[in-house]
Amino acid sequence: MKEKIEAIVAEALEAIGVKAGVVHVERPADSSHGDYSTNTALVYGKKTGVSPRELAGKLVEKILETSSDEIEKIEVAGAGFINFFLTSSALESALEKGQTFSKSDERVNIEFISTNPTGELHIGHGRSAFFGDALARVLTLAGKEVTREFYINDSRESNQIRELGKTALGKGEQYKTPELEEKINKLDFNGMSEEEAGVKLAHAVQESNRKFIEKGLGAHFDVWYSEDKELRASGANEKMLERLKSRGLTYEKEGALWLRTSEYGDDEDRVVVRSDGTMTYFVADIAYHQNKFDRGFQTIIDVWGADHHGHVKRMQSVGRMLGWPKAQNDADQPVVFIAQMVSLKEDGVSSKMSKRAGNVILLRDLVEEFGIDVVRWFFSDRALNTQMTFDMALAREQSEKNPVFYAQYAHARLASIAEKCKGLKEGSANNFADLIKIPSARALSSKITEFSEVVAEISRDYNVHALAGYATSLATSANAFYRDVRVAEGDTFNPSALTLAIRAKETLAETLSLLGISAPERM
Repeated sequence: MKEKIEAIVAEALEAIGVKAGVVHVERPADSSHGDYSTNTALVYGKKTGVSPRELAGKLVEKILETSSDEIEKIEVAGAGFINFFLTSSALESALEKGQTFSKSDERVNIEFISTNPTGELHIGHGRSAFFGDALARVLTLAGKEVTREFYINDSRESNQIRELGKTALGKGEQYKTPELEEKINKLDFNGMSEEEAGVKLAHAVQESNRKFIEKGLGAHFDVWYSEDKELRASGANEKMLERLKSRGLTYEKEGALWLRTSEYGDDEDRVVVRSDGTMTYFVADIAYHQNKFDRGFQTIIDVWGADHHGHVKRMQSVGRMLGWPKAQNDADQPVVFIAQMVSLKEDGVSSKMSKRAGNVILLRDLVEEFGIDVVRWFFSDRALNTQMTFDMALAREQSEKNPVFYAQYAHARLASIAEKCKGLKEGSANNFADLIKIPSARALSSKITEFSEVVAEISRDYNVHALAGYATSLATSANAFYRDVRVAEGDTFNPSALTLAIRAKETLAETLSLLGISAPERM
């Protein structure tokens, strides 16, 4: 419906002699302002020198000449906003049809978490984990073919694996924690080199993290991509280096080999082979991303930690260098999201949770303390590129102050309505048009139909945090409906009201599911 109204407004602009460009139609924050609203008259009023109110009036007049029978009325409000109200039949039809998404042939690869196999996941990894998982769920629902990928940094040639090997053999202390020491004591490293010991210990750490990710976090991966097996052992890095050389994209300086990234948008050229003859990690990154395109993915999404911010520009410059395709909205690839830092607080004071890992706060501890539903919500309701503070006092609240409790309780209330109506007789007051004369019933109906638009929008802009906002507003509408509408009374129930309650329950459950959060029937 949103796209239909945008087309109607664009046609009206053309009809009154204004060349139409982009037309924005949105859901108003206040449902009394209609089901949809547009600021088109304000935007084009400035461009044409016509008063926005006057232009809005002309647009409404033109729209009404050929208006869709799905629109009940149109109003001009404020400085020139145009508000659209759908008919009861249009709302009822949308509720009956439910949410449908067309299948897309777009193949998307989302790589997230990808922590080094040197220790357990800390709370910073949670932002990448929950963002990537929720985004994959949304894109899948939106009809895209999505592959979730975890890149294992386990190359035996890397310094971290060598240092891990030294620790395993008792020659060093790097990465040592009580958890790592426990794994070392269970493994046999007799006769192994530092590299071999490092790889063996890394695999043990990775397997532990994998179990926690899948069972503790509820995040699924289709591919666990080993740097050691897929890139180092296959010679992919050497092949990529030769490819760059053969295209004249490298040069020698000061005994090292440099890549001409500055000619493709980077701040400076980058070293790919050091003066001692060893390749930098940059080569493996390039080979890895080329491998993704070679596997047939059209869109490559990476979710990285805050310490990788400076790596974005150089990777995208390589994309231009090697001719990687553009993503949607003409964005450079890979499409990279940076997960900003996380801090904890209680009663306004910064706090530490874990003493086991020194100053590192483990994600496992947070999940054990507050439960996965609360942790997922708190990590997902802020934009990924902003720093977040996990409020432990609020997370412990078992009241409507806690946003995840608020949303789940609304779902449980809706479930209780459906349960209460079992065994009752169908009443005579079953007209949907009469039902939505009640403002809260109409607002809930409109809010339910917004779900598909939220999913479609996130599939375009990747703003996963919008899911939490939608879940909250849907829960608010459901609670108002619960307050105002008697679905069951005596030994009968209102079938239209019950249908609306069930659709709200289903939509709220699906929204929570996209966030990886449960929808309890009772609380």
